[in-house]
Amino acid sequence: MEFHHPIMAAPMAGGPSSTALARAVASTGAMGFLAGGGKTAAQVTQDYRSVADAGRVGVNLFVPDVANTAVDPVASRQRRAEQLTEFREKLLPYAERLGVDIPTVEQAGENVTEDWDAKLHAAIEWPIVSFTFGLPAPAVFEHLHGSNTQVGVTVTSVAEARNAVDHGADFLVVQGPEAGGHRSVHDPQADPEDIPLLDLLDAVDDVVDIPFVAAGGIITPEQVLQVQEHGAVAASVGTALLLSDEAGTNPVHRQMLQEDRSGVTQLTRVYSGRVSRSLVNEIMELDAPAVYPEVNALMVPIKRAAAQIMDPRSTHLFAGTGYLQARTGPAADIVRWLAGERA
Repeated sequence: MEFHHPIMAAPMAGGPSSTALARAVASTGAMGFLAGGGKTAAQVTQDYRSVADAGRVGVNLFVPDVANTAVDPVASRQRRAEQLTEFREKLLPYAERLGVDIPTVEQAGENVTEDWDAKLHAAIEWPIVSFTFGLPAPAVFEHLHGSNTQVGVTVTSVAEARNAVDHGADFLVVQGPEAGGHRSVHDPQADPEDIPLLDLLDAVDDVVDIPFVAAGGIITPEQVLQVQEHGAVAASVGTALLLSDEAGTNPVHRQMLQEDRSGVTQLTRVYSGRVSRSLVNEIMELDAPAVYPEVNALMVPIKRAAAQIMDPRSTHLFAGTGYLQARTGPAADIVRWLAGERA
């Protein structure tokens, strides 16, 4: 896997990684990315085909628990159901306040595969695919390599990096704790490590011999150069693009990134069951079980309704630790600035 530009757009599911953003980033020579999490295979295929002529654009897929080699298949379904029932009860006041119904626990568990098989079938036409939330079996890598697809894996630890290389990864995205949005910890029950990004890059560099991209809190040209000095071939930037003109960031999220000057972000599982970093709001006071994607299914009506009425109290406000330095304007200008070029 060759990287000819120091910037890669981080895939941001839930809207921010629009096709317009992928096209704008790719137009600079950087790598754009589409987020396949939460979308059907047909939707992701349509998204990719609409930007296939734009330049280098990858597609990111969430690995469902059923396909994740780090997940214990003997985990108790009864225990998961009990945890979800308890969490759903905590959500009812929020749902009532917003005037929405939330799924039953049974309904929340009906679609837990992320349209996985169909996405893997579609992926043979995508030249670059990355996986988040886990590590598929080696056969998945062999399947994609058969069509000359370059395959990446997002990792948060040295152990995950080693495993990804052993499974056949062509490149890694090494994600530090500073990252906004979801942490790609492969074991959904595990708490993420808190090794700072630069230290994690050094540790990964010692044990792998494939290219790796740095991710997590990278929001200035100086930080881009810094991660390159620690072995990264490029920087994956997400929060740095959230306020760009082309990003599909919803209006309340965009507003709070500009109005909240506290500089404080926090980890939570409340939005999906997976650990994520967000600006702090009311619903983050709740404890959520490590049950993905069922927690996400319970939360979707609440998050959507809150976003629609511009209520920041109970919708995700994902942000990396450096969000105060996020810029507005055309995404291409932001990418060129990060790469040390004149806009």
